[in-house]
Amino acid sequence: MVCVCNGGLFPQLFFTQSSTDLPITIPLTGTAATEVLRLQAITTLSGDRVKLDSMVELELAVLALLTGVTLTGITYRLERSTNGGAFTPIASLDVESLLPGLGIAANTTLFPNLTWVDAPGVGTHVYRIVIETNGGILSTLLSSITAETRALNALVVRNV
Repeated sequence: MVCVCNGGLFPQLFFTQSSTDLPITIPLTGTAATEVLRLQAITTLSGDRVKLDSMVELELAVLALLTGVTLTGITYRLERSTNGGAFTPIASLDVESLLPGLGIAANTTLFPNLTWVDAPGVGTHVYRIVIETNGGILSTLLSSITAETRALNALVVRNV
């Protein structure tokens, strides 16, 4: 959805959000990338800046652990495609958390989020959030990951 402010003048707000559960792939080996949210196309001019705010609620189904371990192997990425080209990462963060030893399977929730200012240049751009998982690490710790509530906002500001 887009909100055009000041009679069509900049800034312009673009946003998308969802609360529909989306399973995240955990491969047995190697890595897998799952797109969890995509923003509609945004057209920018020379000098425009795009302020991105993003978040994803991740529900982790943790296997029974006898001792506490540090969870690694999840990467949260903001990516951009320009003029219909391939998506490329513009910012990322490693999602890490301490998982306590419980002796029984349990669920826990993490809330990774990322704010970034992009200077994409002239063109039409699509932004998305991707969760990448490393099965070599995660397959022994988690039975599943679900993306629950998630949001991606873009504020386009003309640099005059």
